[in-house]
Amino acid sequence: MTTLNETLDDLLALLPIPGPPAQEGEVAAWLRARLAGMGIPEGQMVHDRAQEQSEYGGDVGNLIVQIPGCWPGPRLLFSTHMDTVPIAVGCRPRLDREQMGIVNDAPGRALGGDNRLGCAALLHLARVLLERKGDHPPVVLIFFVQEEVGLVGSRGLDISLLGQPLPAMCFNLDGGPPDEFVTAVIGAERFTVEITGIAAHAGAHPADGLSAAVLAARSIATLDGDGWHGRIEKSEGIGSANVGILRGGQGSNVVMPDLHILAEARSHDPAFRQKIIERWKAEFIRVAQEMTNQKGEKGAVSFGPGPTYEAFALDESGPTIQRALAAARQMGIAARLVSNDGGMDANRIVAHGIPALTVGVGQRRVHQPEEWIDLADFERVCRLVVEMATMGAS
Repeated sequence: MTTLNETLDDLLALLPIPGPPAQEGEVAAWLRARLAGMGIPEGQMVHDRAQEQSEYGGDVGNLIVQIPGCWPGPRLLFSTHMDTVPIAVGCRPRLDREQMGIVNDAPGRALGGDNRLGCAALLHLARVLLERKGDHPPVVLIFFVQEEVGLVGSRGLDISLLGQPLPAMCFNLDGGPPDEFVTAVIGAERFTVEITGIAAHAGAHPADGLSAAVLAARSIATLDGDGWHGRIEKSEGIGSANVGILRGGQGSNVVMPDLHILAEARSHDPAFRQKIIERWKAEFIRVAQEMTNQKGEKGAVSFGPGPTYEAFALDESGPTIQRALAAARQMGIAARLVSNDGGMDANRIVAHGIPALTVGVGQRRVHQPEEWIDLADFERVCRLVVEMATMGAS
């Protein structure tokens, strides 16, 4: 009989394995070995080649696991992701029985509960299903790569490997408490700004130069002052915008001649998201046209696309939400339906044609050095996914 002690052992083993985006190979190998040890044949586990479409490269694709069942009715998909944020590399998890949690003994490191908790919960589900010897619906498990850098692994999912018919619904495990069911998620569009300035010696002839850094600073300062950076609330809509990466320059003695910016805009409304991006473009162009060096020469800006995922909202009367709510009621969980302003693999799964609801797995202070794991919540989500998978044939 499967116990949560085995699942806790899985979690404590998974947390320290390094697996930042595009370097999930060691995590995937550990999961495959664990699944094989449970009795899942190698032929029921396959990797797609999602890393080949990734702008980050990668050492492995998504891991897809088939667990056949004999019940009639819809095929079910359960998903999570293998990668962690880079700050989690080097974590040292420790079971704290007094706190009923897992804490981290590595100063300055996050714990990586996002989303090794999801991986351990799906291992628990696999064990329970194998013990039932097919007395359940057909189930597919997916362990995604590169979620933390824009849902890149789920974007490149080879849905032909899921089997036919496609799963009718998906339950995705990611951040948050297990009594929150995320049924609507924001859309995001990343974009690049390439700024070309004019190089000059910063000591002898600084006025001959035109600083790409100053052009960017003036543009961003105006956008921020006018309410188009950070949280954005306008009469036309609500969203957010952020500068995530600034990279450029040649040395402290050279007026910066070039600067690369990676930014993003988010909104549940695609039209308003485009309005945010257009406002950013207009401001950078305005500043570029107004700035000159002492010779009257100007710089230039250009813009490029980045990874994008679209917003979605599930039908609350549909079978995915209703199955999740019924499972929660069976367990005595007062679940709440919520929307989320952070992207999740569910965005991509929905885009692939499968309704996807996201369930939290019990992280606290996620992505931060103070991160810890609430084991009561983790136990609750492990039992919840089993209930979702086995609550009935219809």
